[in-house]
Amino acid sequence: MKNTVQPELISLRDLSEQDAPLLRDYWFRSPEGFIESLGVDFSKMPSEAEFERGLINKCRENASRPSSKLNALIILYDEKPVGFHTMTPVVEGDYGIFHAHVWDTQLRGRSLGVHTYPKACRIFLDRFDLKRILFKTPKQNLGAIRVKEKLGIPLIGEEVINFGIYREGTLSQVYELTRPHADRL
Repeated sequence: MKNTVQPELISLRDLSEQDAPLLRDYWFRSPEGFIESLGVDFSKMPSEAEFERGLINKCRENASRPSSKLNALIILYDEKPVGFHTMTPVVEGDYGIFHAHVWDTQLRGRSLGVHTYPKACRIFLDRFDLKRILFKTPKQNLGAIRVKEKLGIPLIGEEVINFGIYREGTLSQVYELTRPHADRL
């Protein structure tokens, strides 16, 4: 079994323009079959250049705001970017759907998410004035399911997801984190 991460080395920050190549590489240069194993339909993805340009534009737009409205947080381990959390879609004042990705393969399966999910959820709850956060996790993504189980995030059902970049017909487990529960994490 792998050693767990050292919580004191974990931090989060907003996505920056410099992170765009890291996210691009995760989505477009991961080992063959990895991204698809998460339930992603590559035909729904923009081109690499469009993807990277979109991230950079999102960062530039956010820089002009008085307070951040970015829906993407970078996970840092020992000050090195190792993954990210996103909230999409977001219905401000109500709910958002949470996503987590770790591109540093040495940190997968080491309980990184057990420490980053609560921090990221609190940021997103406050940033978008959310009442709750939903997690629609493809059933085959066992690592992400284990994180929710370890954190005690309630499973509220299953559904076939057909949004964003997911492959049509992807069966997911749906978890719900309310603001009061997030405060206890």
